[in-house]
Amino acid sequence: MTDFAPEDVRRIAAALVKTAIETVSEEDGGARNQCKVCGASVPWVQTADEIVHKDDCAVASAKRILARSHLHSV
Repeated sequence: MTDFAPEDVRRIAAALVKTAIETVSEEDGGARNQCKVCGASVPWVQTADEIVHKDDCAVASAKRILARSHLHSV
């Protein structure tokens, strides 16, 4: 497996978190913010940050990486 610099890992994690959420229209005229990876969602009036991803979702892993790197940079 290729070794990645910590900054590259943070960039990849940030890109995944930003691009994995989409707004999906519903038949009743509503909409949801939904994760493209695990399918977890919240009503569109809630932010994507409020989505509770499945434990094995890559977005959940990326958020943990970003949280951990933020703690180390403080």
